[in-house]
Amino acid sequence: MNAAQMIALMNRSPFEPFEIHLSDGTRIRVEQPFSIATGANSPSCIVYQDDDRMRIVAYRDITEVITTASAS
Repeated sequence: MNAAQMIALMNRSPFEPFEIHLSDGTRIRVEQPFSIATGANSPSCIVYQDDDRMRIVAYRDITEVITTASAS
């Protein structure tokens, strides 16, 4: 995963929620496009959570991204 791939997921129209899986087993659900941010050459993204916290996620730690269409 890299910034360009994440930006493509963020900009899908219509937006599809997706889940980010990390190497430590954590799963982060992204329900809205405005709840995630990244820069074009950034090594990480920021996911804003419902409880007003944010999580900085390094792309190198992402093992899988599952979209609604591919989740079973």
